[in-house]
Amino acid sequence: MKAFYLVLYCAVTSTALALPPVCPVLPPPSPYADTESVTNVAFNAGVAGDSVFSISLALDASPSNNVEVAFGCDANGNGTLDDSEASFAVGWDCGEWFFRDITADVADSYVGSCGRKKLDWNLSLDQSLAPKALRANAGGAALPFIMTATMYDPSWNIARVTARGFWNAEAVLKFGATKEPLVIRIR
Repeated sequence: MKAFYLVLYCAVTSTALALPPVCPVLPPPSPYADTESVTNVAFNAGVAGDSVFSISLALDASPSNNVEVAFGCDANGNGTLDDSEASFAVGWDCGEWFFRDITADVADSYVGSCGRKKLDWNLSLDQSLAPKALRANAGGAALPFIMTATMYDPSWNIARVTARGFWNAEAVLKFGATKEPLVIRIR
């Protein structure tokens, strides 16, 4: 009887292993020529005791690509940062480091060199979580961005990361206060 079960087991096993492999269906290519990819991430900007809001953005910078992180409050609760909800954006756009304080209607940019680059953005906050001092540099070179009173808001609860253009490497974005940073990797 044991021999019968062993033969039956071997027959079932060999039949199961002979099934054709299942191949997943890949999504169709993006219909958009700009290769835009967007992700939204919920987070908590205003944590009592935080003293720094920092952003670190590393990417393969080119004269034609764009990586932008926008911050705001998801007022309608749909899980995405709509253009009307964005209040601040920072990143790389076609050869320039930039920021836009949408609330204050202030923008600033500086030409950067292409290649593997990293932007470090450190905004010191006072006890009321208001901006106190800004240090920004790219590849060790200081970027003299002006500081505005509304370039940080403790009510922010969502960030939208948008990448456009062609590149082979990943863009790595870290943002957060002095506590554990939130890390997003975009390929």
